[in-house]
Amino acid sequence: MRGLILALVLTLVGSQQLNYQPDFSENKVYTFDYESMVLSGLPEKGLARAGIRIKSKVEISGIGPKLCLIRIHSIEAAEYNGVWPASSFSRSLKLTQVLTGQLSNPIKFEYSGGHVGNLMAPDSVSDDGLNIYRGVLNVLELSLKKMQHSYSLQEAGLGGICNTTYAIQENKRASLVYVTKSKDLNSCEEKVQMVTGSAYTRPCQPCQQRNKNSRATATYDYKIKYTRNEAVITQADVEEIHQFAPFNEITGGNAVVEVRQKLSLTDVQKQTAEVPPKEFQSRGSLRYQFGSELLQLPVHLFRIKNVESQIEESLQDLVETTSEQLPSDAPAKALKLVHLFRAANEENYESVWKQFSSRPAYRRFFLDIVSAVASHRALRFLRQKMERQELTNWEVAQTVLVALHSSPPTRDVMEEATLIVKKHCPRSSTALGKVCHLSYASLCHKQCSSSDSCSECLQLLHGFAGEALSKSDTEDISLALKALGNVGHPASIKHIKKFLPGYAAGASDLPLKVHATAVMALKNIGLKDPKMVQAITLEIFLNCKIHPRVRMLAAVVLLETKPGLPIVMTLAEAVLKESSMQVASFIYSHLRALGRSTAPDLQAMASACRMAVRALSSQFDRSGYQFSKVFRFSMFKEFLMSGLAAKYLVLNNAGSLIPVTAMSQLRTHFLGRVADPLEVGVTVEGLQEMFAKGYSPDRDWEADYDFKDILKTLSDWKAFSSDKPFASGYLKMFGQELFFGGLDKNAIQSALQAWYGPDEKIPSIRRIISSLQSGMGRQWTKAFLASEIRRIVPTCSGFPMETSFYYSSVTKVAGNVQAQITPSPKSDFRLTDLLNANIRLRSKMSLSIAKEMTFVMGINTHMIQAGLEAHTKTNAHVPVNVVAAVRMKEKDIKIEIPPCKDETNVITVRSKTFAVTRNIGDLAASKMTPVLLPEAVPDIMKASFDSDSASGETDNIRDRQPAEDVSSGNSFSVGSSPSQKEPFVQSMCSNASTFGVQVCVERKSVHAAFIKNVPLYYLVGEHALQVSFKPVYTEAPIEKIQVTIQAGDQAPTKMVRLVTFEAPEAQVSSSKDAIRRVKKILDDTNDQGTRKSRSSSSSASSASGSAESTTSSPSSSDSDNREASSAGSSSAGSSSSSSPPGVKGKAKQQSKATALPRASAAEGERSVREQRRKARSSRSSSSRSSSSSSESTGASRRHSQYYSRAEAKSARSQSNSSYGISTKWEYRLPKVYQLRFRPAHVHWHPDHKISSSSSSSSSEWGSSRSNSSSSRSSSRGTCWPRLQEEQRHQHPPQPRFQLDTRGTASGTGRTSGWVPSRAAVAPQPAEGVRIRQSAARRGSKSKANRNFLGDVIPPGIAIVAQAVRSDSRNQGYQATAYVRSHAAKVDVQLVVVQLAETDWKACADAVILPLKAQARLRWGKECRDYRIGAVATTGQLARKPAVQLKVQWGSLPSWIKKTSTAFMQYVPGAALVLGFSEAHQRNPSHEFIVRAAATSPRTIDTVIKAPGVTLYYQALRMPFTLPLGPSPTYETRDITAWNIFPEIASQIAQEDQSTCEVREGDFKTFDRVSHTYSFNKNCNLIVAQDCTEHPKFIIATRKVDPQSSSRVVHINTTSANITICPLANSSLLVACNEEQVLSHSGDSEYEKDNVKIYKNGATVIVEVPTHGLKKVTFDGVTLKVIVASWMRGRTCGVCGNNDREKHNELQMPNRKVAHSCSAFVHSWVLLEETCSGGCKLQRGYVKLDRNPTIDGEESTCYSADPVLKCMQDCTPVETAPVKVGFHCFPKDAAVSLLEWQRSSDKKSASEDVVESVDADVDCTCTGDCS
Repeated sequence: MRGLILALVLTLVGSQQLNYQPDFSENKVYTFDYESMVLSGLPEKGLARAGIRIKSKVEISGIGPKLCLIRIHSIEAAEYNGVWPASSFSRSLKLTQVLTGQLSNPIKFEYSGGHVGNLMAPDSVSDDGLNIYRGVLNVLELSLKKMQHSYSLQEAGLGGICNTTYAIQENKRASLVYVTKSKDLNSCEEKVQMVTGSAYTRPCQPCQQRNKNSRATATYDYKIKYTRNEAVITQADVEEIHQFAPFNEITGGNAVVEVRQKLSLTDVQKQTAEVPPKEFQSRGSLRYQFGSELLQLPVHLFRIKNVESQIEESLQDLVETTSEQLPSDAPAKALKLVHLFRAANEENYESVWKQFSSRPAYRRFFLDIVSAVASHRALRFLRQKMERQELTNWEVAQTVLVALHSSPPTRDVMEEATLIVKKHCPRSSTALGKVCHLSYASLCHKQCSSSDSCSECLQLLHGFAGEALSKSDTEDISLALKALGNVGHPASIKHIKKFLPGYAAGASDLPLKVHATAVMALKNIGLKDPKMVQAITLEIFLNCKIHPRVRMLAAVVLLETKPGLPIVMTLAEAVLKESSMQVASFIYSHLRALGRSTAPDLQAMASACRMAVRALSSQFDRSGYQFSKVFRFSMFKEFLMSGLAAKYLVLNNAGSLIPVTAMSQLRTHFLGRVADPLEVGVTVEGLQEMFAKGYSPDRDWEADYDFKDILKTLSDWKAFSSDKPFASGYLKMFGQELFFGGLDKNAIQSALQAWYGPDEKIPSIRRIISSLQSGMGRQWTKAFLASEIRRIVPTCSGFPMETSFYYSSVTKVAGNVQAQITPSPKSDFRLTDLLNANIRLRSKMSLSIAKEMTFVMGINTHMIQAGLEAHTKTNAHVPVNVVAAVRMKEKDIKIEIPPCKDETNVITVRSKTFAVTRNIGDLAASKMTPVLLPEAVPDIMKASFDSDSASGETDNIRDRQPAEDVSSGNSFSVGSSPSQKEPFVQSMCSNASTFGVQVCVERKSVHAAFIKNVPLYYLVGEHALQVSFKPVYTEAPIEKIQVTIQAGDQAPTKMVRLVTFEAPEAQVSSSKDAIRRVKKILDDTNDQGTRKSRSSSSSASSASGSAESTTSSPSSSDSDNREASSAGSSSAGSSSSSSPPGVKGKAKQQSKATALPRASAAEGERSVREQRRKARSSRSSSSRSSSSSSESTGASRRHSQYYSRAEAKSARSQSNSSYGISTKWEYRLPKVYQLRFRPAHVHWHPDHKISSSSSSSSSEWGSSRSNSSSSRSSSRGTCWPRLQEEQRHQHPPQPRFQLDTRGTASGTGRTSGWVPSRAAVAPQPAEGVRIRQSAARRGSKSKANRNFLGDVIPPGIAIVAQAVRSDSRNQGYQATAYVRSHAAKVDVQLVVVQLAETDWKACADAVILPLKAQARLRWGKECRDYRIGAVATTGQLARKPAVQLKVQWGSLPSWIKKTSTAFMQYVPGAALVLGFSEAHQRNPSHEFIVRAAATSPRTIDTVIKAPGVTLYYQALRMPFTLPLGPSPTYETRDITAWNIFPEIASQIAQEDQSTCEVREGDFKTFDRVSHTYSFNKNCNLIVAQDCTEHPKFIIATRKVDPQSSSRVVHINTTSANITICPLANSSLLVACNEEQVLSHSGDSEYEKDNVKIYKNGATVIVEVPTHGLKKVTFDGVTLKVIVASWMRGRTCGVCGNNDREKHNELQMPNRKVAHSCSAFVHSWVLLEETCSGGCKLQRGYVKLDRNPTIDGEESTCYSADPVLKCMQDCTPVETAPVKVGFHCFPKDAAVSLLEWQRSSDKKSASEDVVESVDADVDCTCTGDCS
């Protein structure tokens, strides 16, 4: 018993020792030293931080059971703003006073068992002060368990109920308990935070699982002294860290806010605390309460004394500072106004409004600011203004749009917004009604997202949708559906179903536009309820009876819900069975595009899509551009944890060339969230039709299609029906539709109404012109707070930590325009009258934009702000001051611009990061310190290593590189980091001294990446970019800059300087050109022997002279495959073949070449080098003959072949070269980049005759090798060209000429051209050519001058840009363009010269051939210093059709070389990202080649050869089908520079047009589907018809009589009725409007009222292009109908609906698809009322002759469609079986056949069975049939 008692006593004593729950005894005062510190910045040392520190005394007294009193006094506040940790805290007396005032009153709190209960404080204690008290009391919150030393629990605290872990240790000897408490502030059940501005984004759960952008944790260390009676906290240390990582938290860098608290017990006294005689109110618990930080913008801190006067002063300041050019601080001033407006009330608004509403500039800013306040007070004020009609509709639309999107969905805001929509927003499709309802729906979306109580706003929108449906108003229905789509709440699904086909009885009768809108309204709902939306959209997609466009949109919505593998595979299975190629192509391309996504939230669906694509057939991949498709580009970077995706959807329901609907969507992943910043959709069906109707490919574009036709089209807009808009579209931002509408007649009228005010009539064009003549001035300013994203969380100190982003802008557009029109417009003025008037227009305009983006992280209250601020300011100012004189009739334009006199900054971008401290007590002491300072870098990093410096000199390291050297721009790296710590400064100016102006671009960048090479540190620092115009000093002042443009015959009259080309004179070489000088002497000596033969050339040879020798003549074959025969080329001046002496010289070379296989590699190289040198010497000394001998040509070819074979053998002997690649391996495994390109040859029309000028041009450009040479080269494999190229690089050849062995088409001469050297050591390979030709040109006119088109034709256009100087000297530039076309060949030349007498010129030449295009650009002295040439050729690559672009250049300016070198550094990396492979191959240093070979209709092999890099991509997929096929035949009509693009458009349009053919026993529809069936009786059969609301043509045919095979064709249009009848002599009689128009024999033509009829042999051709009939031909047997492309999907009849869909070819007039071809043809038989015309048929419903069993019941069935039957009193002679659908009734409840015929239900009746019945096709009648 004694032992038991002893055990109980010991247990009791132990439990008393473990009872260390802290408590405060009554009548005791506990005094603590309290210190709190908050620091914001980057974690690395050497960077600036900002923060505060508070030291104080804290007294806690026990004043009752579980009730305590806390008092804070002796406060000392200090600020930190400087480099961490070198700087120190500085005391702030003013901040101390402010905090003392806030904390002067003590508060009461409940405390028991370590838990803080309710707080009680007087009303005089502010929320901010009470939160500081909460910060102290939060330290006292403890949840200690007696028997556990380590445990976790959910503990309430300042930031909510968070996951907390305890670790307890006890020192029994010292009676101390050590407690460690850790809190995960990211794992909280009721987390205290405030997030605003991100309601339109959605979380990316996989992104947040991979990466946390915001993390926070807190650690508490306690030291508790316990006794038998109580336990007291003697010391507590708290450390809390908030980390923000905008990118990857591991590799992207982060910013931190560190909070520290220290509470130390200093004294305990027994005394009763004095409780102030104030009334203490309950103020909540320990949980943080948001206070002034919600209204306090983090970028401003100022005292608000008289808010109304401060608003007036700030508003006036903003207006005055923006009256001229916008300053950079304009957005900051606008933000300050927003802050003041948020602190004001409605009375203040009203007072300021009355004062400034009558002043436009103040009024605009007032409305912009009040709409950005985002409070119910601002909405109430706007509503009152609407009630009083003090705002225009335009102002209401702007303010409501911004206010509703900016406001939070509080109860007060929702009440005001509902009143605005109910009372002041019209329930119509006006612009104001659209903006109001869509914006209100977006506000409702925010309310539904933040809470479940959004039934009121949903009820309003659901009622609007029901009302619109009852009225059958299409526009209102669309508006209601789009509003429900903005809300995106699942409760709206049942209301949207009423408009979906297949879900409601009357939904199928609604327009296609409504169906599409209803489907798209499910998109946002699918984000909340994906299962329900998936079920609906999948059902719609699988219903083939629904329009393809609606089904495709349903698939888009379905895939937006991220369905799983089963649904995706269901889509794929449906595509395999899909009959519509539009739908199949769209789904396949969409699945394929999604399968390539790398975004984390799409990985599961991307995998499913890839599997679905594998299951689909590859035939969908070959669908052409005319089918609907989805294009998607996406990228996601893990180290940034950010991504971007762009999607482009093309919906082409009719398969026309131009898409009917296009949608583009942009998606971003950032900060763990997904947003759709922009989505745009455009439908251009009406606009396409408008322009297509006026387009005819067979027109003469040069004469007819000019500006007059366009103006006539635009001025006649009233003539079009407003039922179908010209174009329609919508705009979405962040998933919310802001506006939608169409451009039609009503829209244009509404726009004019809004522009000129509601009380004025719509002005005529005459009035607008009058306003322009009197002068029009407009000024528009807009202040806009585009983004305000804030995240506020409490810290353990009681101060809130805010991370926010602000984006504000101020835009100003001002301008004055005045016009002088001669002659003055009359009362009946039309726009086309301007074409004959002289117009002088004077305009002075300016566009100014000031934008500021601010990122803030730190403390933000109305008392103090301390943290990081990153400011990015953008300023743009574009002034325009132009005087233009236009004379349209004379084709003359003159523009005058004032000179640049002052420096103008066009674009300025500055970004800088600061550490900021502000306190309300001492605003003058606010401090902003750059985070990165030059002096912040440790001195040891600034010093350079000096091996000679003594150890005693280390103290002088600082002096070796002073601080000001940091701005010098020298690169400096630390360790392995490639970044610079010193600022990067770059200034580039493009000096245009001719016009007295220079454009300068200045860049500066200094960042902190030298400390840590992560993305965030690249942003931290200072960055600047500035683009400016600066004046340049000139000898004489420039008065103005004048630009004159003259086209047509008067172009030569505007030329200031005559364009001539001088022969190059002898140049004096410097000492560095000694070798070139010797070469010049030798070449001139060798040319002496050829001068006489050149001078005796025939006229044909002279006419075919080559171009200036400095021009490169790019060869059509690749340089690395060039044969050795190119060494046997002649000089460029000759057009004849080589003479026999040249043959002998080559024969000697051949004997040497045969010995090469027995020689060593080195000897072989020397031998080849010697052979080439001798060959050049032999060619230079050989004579040229002017006569073109076939014998000499053949000799030249034989020598070329033999020499090529010999050199090939020598190359093959060098198999042990440095490459170490065997010939056999190269031959067996050729790579795509090693294949040789074979150019295609132009097969000229036999009738074409190429003149001497054409031959000259061909000679100028050079030509390809002979066919035999090409074939031989290709037969030798791939190793020979490579080794030959290797030799060529090892021994660079000298510049040489190449002889073309293929004659021209005219047979008068051969072309020749210079082949540039491939050696990198020859920077100017053309120099030798110029020197050799100089002797031939001495004393004669230069060849460049002979080839200059200006010598034979006048310029087509002259442009003179002149700086008018005060001394009247010519200064500026003149550009003249010359165009000459002949036989499918176009020569274009552009010459730019200086107006001053200088020899500088710029020349651009181009030759356009059917299968080849060549261009070159030369500039410098007489266009000879620099040159770039390009040749685009079609041909073959490994027998695949291919195209090649080859660019060659000679000497180039240094800045081009530097730019291209810098650019090429990024090419390999970019190519690798794009999927290219790189090959190690040596390429010429002055050549760039791109080859593309079509390996299939959708894939190409691409090879890119550039200096230093070879890239290739095999099977690169194309977004469209390649037009593979035979080359087109080119007609003899000329192709000029003016009609080449219209001709291309004509070819495309002709390809897009559709053709239908009808014969005696078969027919082929527009969609190229053939059917075998004929209706050969006496009834008219509709072949093709315009099936729009207002048909324009009907084409019908019928037999002349049953026994004859002849047919009559009727072509009825709105302008003419044409009949084509056969005659007895097999000729055709043509009548138009019952008058014969064509004779019986011979060709003739009839044309009247856009109707053209003519004969081509025995075929009659009718053209009515304005009605869509491109051509109707009939030869008595075959009727062919060709309709225009814009008639796609608008026809009907036997020829089909022309929509490129084969599943609906048998579409009957009622739009149902027939069950058989016979039923289809019968449905298009045109019946007559009586049988007098020969047709004795009528249509009627029939009864099925049997009673099938339907749903288990015997039924009576009637045909759902009528069939052909004989008329009354007629009996059938011939019948034909047709398949018809039958609707069945139960036999007992069946109606009669007569009742069924009269019933209106048969149109929508379902088809229960399909049976074959007999239809009458021929009848015999007795009596008067009817």
